[in-house]
Formats: sequence, C-alpha cells, structure tokens
Amino acid sequence: MNKSKSLELSGWVFSTCGVFVATGVFSLCRGFLDKGQASLLYLPLVIACAIRFGFGPAVFGAVLSFLCWDFFFLPPYYTFTVNYFTDWISLIVFLTAALMTAQLASRARKDADQARSRRDEIAMLFDASESISQTVQAEKLLPELADRLLERTESTRCVILSRSSSGKFLVLTDRGAGANDGDQSSIISIALVACEYGQVIGFGNDNIWRKALVEAGLYSDSGPIKDNIGVYILLHAENALVGVLHLAPKRDNKRYSSTEERLIRTLANHAAVVIARQSLAKEAAETAALKEADLLKDTLLSLVSHELRSPLAAIKATASGMLQPDAVWPENATREALTAIDKEADRMTGVVTNLLDLSRLEAGAWKPDKDWCEISDIVATVLDRLPEDDARRVKLNLSDDTPLVKVDYIQIALTVKNLLENAIKYTSPDTPIELAVTPSTNTGIQVSVRDYGTGIPSKEKDAIFQRFYRGEGHKSGTVHGTGIGLALCKAIVTAHGGKIWVSNAGGKDSPGAEFIFYLPSGV
Repeated sequence: MNKSKSLELSGWVFSTCGVFVATGVFSLCRGFLDKGQASLLYLPLVIACAIRFGFGPAVFGAVLSFLCWDFFFLPPYYTFTVNYFTDWISLIVFLTAALMTAQLASRARKDADQARSRRDEIAMLFDASESISQTVQAEKLLPELADRLLERTESTRCVILSRSSSGKFLVLTDRGAGANDGDQSSIISIALVACEYGQVIGFGNDNIWRKALVEAGLYSDSGPIKDNIGVYILLHAENALVGVLHLAPKRDNKRYSSTEERLIRTLANHAAVVIARQSLAKEAAETAALKEADLLKDTLLSLVSHELRSPLAAIKATASGMLQPDAVWPENATREALTAIDKEADRMTGVVTNLLDLSRLEAGAWKPDKDWCEISDIVATVLDRLPEDDARRVKLNLSDDTPLVKVDYIQIALTVKNLLENAIKYTSPDTPIELAVTPSTNTGIQVSVRDYGTGIPSKEKDAIFQRFYRGEGHKSGTVHGTGIGLALCKAIVTAHGGKIWVSNAGGKDSPGAEFIFYLPSGV
C-alpha cells in the first residue's frame, strides 16, 4: 500500500472514530448543552479532518456528524425523526456550513501541499543546478538526478542513455527496481523509435506510440511490453540529440501528473546538459592531448635531429677523410680517428636507447623485474662501463650497513649511470663526482650523486625531470643532450615505488648539485 492510499484510509478511520468519540463525550454533557450548541462542537472535528486528510474524509465526517447530532441531540432522542421545522433548518444549516468549511479547509490544505511541493521542486532544481555547476563528472551527477526523479515521482526505475554520433546508445546510469540486471534491450529499442520519430513517449499520446511501436515490431498486446511502458524523454543540447531519459511506470501504475511531468522535463534538461558537457570535456581533453602529442613530436624531432646530426657529421667527416685515396694516415692518427667514430657511435646509440627505454616504461612494456640485489654490485657494474678517465673522478661512499633491495638490476644500473653521466657532463674534468649510498630511515636505501658544477637554478628544479626539458646550458649550446636521461631516471625510480629529487649541494664555497633517489627495500 502506497503512502497516498494509506493516508486516505487513515482519514476515513479518523472521521468515523472522531465523530463517535466526540458524540460519546458530548452525550455526557447533554444536560448542560443547548441542542444548537452541540452542532458547533462537531465543526472543529470536520475542519481538522479536512486539513489533515482532505475533502472526502471531511465530507464523510460532516454527514456522520449531521446524523449523530440528529440522533443524539434533537428530540425525540435516539431517532432520526425531526418534529420541529426550526430543527430542520438547523440541520440543513449545519450540514451546509460543515460542507463549506470542509471544502475551504480542504482547498487550503491542497494549496499548502502545492506550495510545499513547488518549494521542494525549486529546492531540488536548485540543488541539481548547483551540482552541475560544481562538477563535470557525469558518472556522479546522473545517478543523483535519477535518484531524485525516483523519489519525487514514485517511479520504479530510471535509465539515462547517451547517444553517439553513429546513433548507438550507451547506458550511463540505471537506478531502481530491476536496475543493472541486463534487461535493457527493450528500453534501448523503444528509445531508438522515440529518436526516429523525434517525440516524447508516455505523456498522453499512448495511441500514437502504440501504433508506432507495433510497426517497429516492439509491441503487441501479448508481447513483453505492457500497455504502460513509462516515459521516454529525448535529451537535447545545442540543438543536438544527446540521449534519452526513461522512467518506468509508477508504483501505483497511475499516469504522471502535470506537476511530475514538469519536474521530469526539467531534470531531463539537466541530464542533457551534463551529457553534453561531458562530451565537450572529452573532446577538449582529446584536443589537448593531440596538441601535446604534436608539441612532443616537434620537440622530439628537433632535439633528436640536432643530437644525431652532430655525431653523424663527425663520423661522416672522419670516415670520408680516411677513405681518400691519396691520404696517408699514421697508425696513431688512424687509431684516434677510429676511437672518435666509436665514441660518436656510442653517443648516438645512447640517445636512441634512452628514447626507446623511456617509451617502453611509459607504455608499461618494460616493467621492473625485481630481485634482491646489493647496491654496491650495481655501482661497481656502472663504474666498469664508464670511460676510465670518468670512472677515476667518482669518489665512493658506501655505507657498511646498507640493506639489500629488491629491484630491477638493469634499470637501477641505468639510473645510476645516467646520473653519473649527467654530473660528468656539467662539470669540468678536474672536479670530482661523489656517489654515496646510505640506509634510509624509511626502510630502504638512499643514493646520491653530487657534483661541483654551477648547480641547478631554483626555477628548474621541478622541470628538470620532464621529458625533453633542457636547461640553460643546452640553450646556450655549451652542453649537448636531449633532456631524456633524467626523465628516464624518474620513470624508473617511480616504477620501483621510490622518489627522486635534486638540490643545490652547498653555498658559495661549496657549489654544485646533488641528485638523490630513494628506493624501498621491500617488494
């Protein structure tokens, strides 16, 4: 039993019991009351019934009061006989007054209910508008709109569909009885018909739509779709059809009132705005991503072409000189030329390798293959692979109580190598590079690479780990690089659950930069 039926039944019970209780109380005082005064005592009961339960129970109470007054308070008592003409007039006046009072009180109650309903409707629409203005997340807003519709209209189910440019429907939210049970094909089929005809289904045009649905093969008297198929509202935004809102029949199978129809249409407009704005946000994000991709492509082409052109030019010039038929090359000069070619080839290989490694990491194709390692073994491997002159510049400070760490040996070795090469690149050949490994208070290890160069400007400390970012040294042309090495270091450390940062190492008498990364020791 729904709320309205329960309230109506309560009104009839209240009228009956109220009149009988009042009659019993008044009968005890009959000797002290004039027969006309008793009628006035029933009027407050009729008014209360009208205000609380409406016109029907109030009329019933007025008629029952009329009969009880005649039966118990007009002589001859306990009969419905009326001996005096004046008593007939009193009875008719009482009944008329009671009915008019009931009508006026009921109308006042109805007006108050409508005012409250309008107030609640305005408050709901205001809340919906405020929610829409504060967030663009359709997955959050649309379920809230659906729940409000279900609450205010007593519908059994609310489904909101979005429509793609190709005409296909996607279920954005499905709330209420039977929601998310997979039985959405019939709803989508009827929504397609509504879109084809370009009209709303369910507000007083059943005959038209029954014919349209029969022609589409979606309806028959014995089919799965019953006479009352609910409501289908077309969602338009910017003169474009963006979706359909479906409300199933009400719990009592009654039609939606004009007030409910107004609320449904208004919240449907809100849903259309949400869907359209989500589509615009998606398009804006895709546009921004394309612009960023174009910018990265242009930056990559510019940097790579510059970094590869120099070693290619050196290799080409050296090889061409050696191939001259009349050229005479001493043995030591030949060796120097071949060494230069080898060095420039290694430089090219490093650029390409870093690009590939960074791409694989960001795409998730090069996940860390972790195993327990001694960080000192990784450092020793890195130093063995550095040129002898560069390796001699590195001063080690390895703590004896450094714990084992579970890391990818190759990736962490690449990180240490890139940090050392970065420090070597930015410092003069006669300055040392300090590499320290210490236990961390966070149950892990901390590795630092400190140089005695010019340091890092404060404005570059956050940007220096971004892809293709190059500092002032690159812009002035004094240092070569693609801006990939540090970005690769950050990607590797982050994939291991660690952190990496940079700070200036000292003051006026102790310049330079210190790159530090932390690795947890556990899995």
